[in-house]
Amino acid sequence: MLESFEPLASSPTAYGLAVLLGLLWGSFGNVCIYRWPPSDEFPHGRSVVSPGSHCSACQAPIRWYDNVPLVSWLWLRGRCRACQAPFSARYLVVEATTGALFGVAWWAAVAAPALFEPFDQRLLHFAVYAGFCFVMIVIAFIDLDHKLILNKVTLPSIVVFYAASLLWPERRWYDGLVGVAVGYGLPWLIGEIYFRVTKREGLGLGDGMLLALVGALLGWRGVLVALFGGSMLGSVIGIAALVVGRAGGAGSVPASDAAPERAPGDGDAEASPSLMRTELPFGPFLAMAALLYLFAEPWVELHFHLPGG
Repeated sequence: MLESFEPLASSPTAYGLAVLLGLLWGSFGNVCIYRWPPSDEFPHGRSVVSPGSHCSACQAPIRWYDNVPLVSWLWLRGRCRACQAPFSARYLVVEATTGALFGVAWWAAVAAPALFEPFDQRLLHFAVYAGFCFVMIVIAFIDLDHKLILNKVTLPSIVVFYAASLLWPERRWYDGLVGVAVGYGLPWLIGEIYFRVTKREGLGLGDGMLLALVGALLGWRGVLVALFGGSMLGSVIGIAALVVGRAGGAGSVPASDAAPERAPGDGDAEASPSLMRTELPFGPFLAMAALLYLFAEPWVELHFHLPGG
């Protein structure tokens, strides 16, 4: 029965449905990003099921027609219908990014390998790709907000994606296990060496758990590419943030709009060291590099001559 839908796999309708599915999962991802991290009131995070979606300012329930991905935020101009409190643009970004990634996942898992794999197997691969995209989005945005990578996300995901890796006939049963070991062990070793040399924390164990998750699905080569690619992305974006931060500090933005007014003599020269020590969460860069490898694994292996497992 599935084969009857195969001719539609490369149609705009199929891509549209994949993106729509991503928008819906992106909306749920926003709930996870907002509720899962611990807080003073909820040290173990909150349920993503109860209570229903509501405005955090006035507690008014959000009706279904105000909870349509992308459309509702744009229609309401990012504000609560009841009290006009602003909603973060992050909700829009998460939904749009997840939708776009699901569209790319459909191309990579279903459309591109049409000549080499049966349709039902490609659909299973799409489910794995889409699930991996969703988890990376949730981890990345929680890390951006809280500088935390939660075990409640990574630990079950490691198990699920190790099992999912066995859906590829070319993957051996131990490839994912080696990937988990390398993914966790390599950051631990790097962090330990960095701490002994600088007496400051470097890579956290949360980054190791994220790379273990990458290794569970993509093997040790995925770990190396994610770590190297994430380091490159982090360096480029970190330097750009440093430059922008220094330029902003020297600009003419009023102190009341930018930061508390500094004491006399507290000039830019003394602010620079703190900028140099600004901690950027590494998880989003690892997640971006892992997603690039997920979609470009054959191209990466071909052009960079990565050895087989």
